[in-house]
Amino acid sequence: MNIRQLECFQEVARTLNFTKAAQNLFLSQTVVTNHIRHLEESVGFSVFERSKKAVSLTENGALLLKEAQKVLESAASCQNLAQQLKTGLAGKIRLAYIIGIEQCILTRIIGDFYQKHPDIQLELSRDNWANMQNMLLRNEVDGIFISRPELTDCCETMLLQSFPLLAAVSAKHPIAEETSVTYLRLCQETNIIFDAVTKKTIMPDLDNSLLRVSINSGAMVIPKFVVNYSSCYEKYIRYLPLTDIDISFDVCFAYSKSNQNRSLQLFADNTLRLLSAEAEERE
Repeated sequence: MNIRQLECFQEVARTLNFTKAAQNLFLSQTVVTNHIRHLEESVGFSVFERSKKAVSLTENGALLLKEAQKVLESAASCQNLAQQLKTGLAGKIRLAYIIGIEQCILTRIIGDFYQKHPDIQLELSRDNWANMQNMLLRNEVDGIFISRPELTDCCETMLLQSFPLLAAVSAKHPIAEETSVTYLRLCQETNIIFDAVTKKTIMPDLDNSLLRVSINSGAMVIPKFVVNYSSCYEKYIRYLPLTDIDISFDVCFAYSKSNQNRSLQLFADNTLRLLSAEAEERE
């Protein structure tokens, strides 16, 4: 028993006419008749009752037809999935991202892609800068949302958005009463526990760092999107522009040049189109 035999069986059962079934399947009547004969030989009983005037399903044939239709539907679904996997329209993309960007650009990018390609599974994880680069090198993820990576030789990197840097200080700190601050003064007056200027630490344990700032146990230099992430600290932390530096925090999407995941390329292309459309709207 094979798929072709089941297709002929289903079509003859639908039309109850070997000639019409053959025409609909673009086969000769002899070929259809042979497929039905081989099917009956393999199952050990007749699936049709034939007379000079009519063709009808046997009782066993009617029962077999129900299962045959399930097999054909499953085969069609399998074939469709195979085609989607081949073209990247189905599959899985493993993504990792730095803490905080889910509050801004990440949600838009992933949401837009999922609405257009619901058959592609998105596997998401959140980690720090150093760990994500290692995960990409070990092929544990397909792509990472990160500040500019160091893996430029082996990675494709797409700039998504640039954010200004802000000083985050406790509301109890004297600097908090001002409208801006210089980076030099901030370094002189308090311990910087997270510094996006030097990038000595990129997205560490952000919650603990914000807690330390809120109790005046240090300051941070952060990209602006972290303000949205830390809204629960709005009573305890003040954010001030830095007036003596012209550095932005760039959020990028990076993936290995050797990655063969077709869905990943679809994701990258969709991200580019989304960013271009948003840029045109702003203009």
